[in-house]
Amino acid sequence: MSRLISRPAILALTLVLSVIALLRFGVLATILVMSVGVTTAVLVGRHQAGLFKIRKKRPRGPTWRPKVHHQELPTPSDDPVIGFGEPVVELFASRTPPLAHLGLSATVRSDLDGFALGRTRRIIEAPDLLTHAAADAESWPVVEAAVQKTLALARSRGVQLDPGGQSRLTQALALSAVQGVLLAEWRQLEDGQTIWDGASARIRASDAFAIQHITEAMERRQLPELFAGIARQSPNFEVRLLLPYALATAFYLRLHGRPPNASAAA
Repeated sequence: MSRLISRPAILALTLVLSVIALLRFGVLATILVMSVGVTTAVLVGRHQAGLFKIRKKRPRGPTWRPKVHHQELPTPSDDPVIGFGEPVVELFASRTPPLAHLGLSATVRSDLDGFALGRTRRIIEAPDLLTHAAADAESWPVVEAAVQKTLALARSRGVQLDPGGQSRLTQALALSAVQGVLLAEWRQLEDGQTIWDGASARIRASDAFAIQHITEAMERRQLPELFAGIARQSPNFEVRLLLPYALATAFYLRLHGRPPNASAAA
C-alpha cells in the first residue's frame, strides 16, 4: 500500500496489542507496545498534516559537482590589442606574470586572468583534440610544422632524443600545438582575419594569459611524456620549455591562415 494507515486505525491496533501483551507477557511488554503505538500514531498524524516528509533514498553512485570556471566568463570590457611576434623560447624561461611590462591595472589584470582561466579549461578539457586536428586539412600542417620546429630547437640546444620514446615526446608536443591552434582559431572567430604589423600579429592580451595558463595546466601531465623521448638533457636548456614553445609556435602559425568557419566551429 502506498498510503500510510490512518492514526485512529493505529491507535485501535495499539489497544488490541496492548491487551494481548498484558494477558500473555505482563506489564512491561504492555508499556512497550503502547509506547510504540502512540509514537507511531503521533508521527503519522504529523505526516498527514504536512509537518514533515519521509525522505526517499537517493540512488548510489558518483554525484556531479560543478567545476570552477565550468563555463567561460564574459569577455572582459578591456582586452587590449597587443603585438605577437614569432615565439622565442627564452620568453618562457621566466615564470613572471604575463604582460608585466604593460603596467595593466589590477582590475584589468584580474578580468583578463579570470577570462583566460575559463578559456584554458575549455581547451584542455576538449575531447579528442589530436583526432579532430588530424582530420582538418588546414590545422594539421600547422601542428606538424610546430612540432618539427620544436624538435629542431631541442636538437640545437644540445638535447639528444631517444628513438625508442620519441613517439611519446612527439605526441606530447603535438597536443600542445593543437591547443595553440585552437586558441588561434578562437581569436579569429572573435576578431576575424588576423591583422599583421610586419611579422607581428595583433592579438588580445587575454591570449597571452591563456597561453601561460594552458602551459601551467599541462606541464605536470606532459613532462613524463617529454622525458620518455629524451636520451640526454642539456645542462643549459630546460626541457619543460618545449611545451610552451610548441603551443605558441602553432598559435602564431595558425594566425596566418583563414579564420575557421563559424558554423562548423559551433
